[in-house]
Amino acid sequence: MNIYALNGHKVRLIRTDMGYEYQKERAEKYLKLRGVYTVDYTEVHSGSTEVYLEEVPDLAFNSTCFEDIKPQSPEDDSRHEDYDRWNA
Repeated sequence: MNIYALNGHKVRLIRTDMGYEYQKERAEKYLKLRGVYTVDYTEVHSGSTEVYLEEVPDLAFNSTCFEDIKPQSPEDDSRHEDYDRWNA
């Protein structure tokens, strides 16, 4: 999925076998494989990105488990609060 996804962006869970063990367990417990979810926000780090979903407040998931439903524009990517830190 696009790590710079903005609030309201739609993603689909395509796998639960990525990330740390707690991330795998969390995805299996709270999400449905092939389910569609709404991004609340993402936190982009140097080695990973966490995605927070509106449907499961206050829990982070590994972004590599998701795919975008439709692409977000590069202009919208640049509006993400972490974009300039990693694209300067």
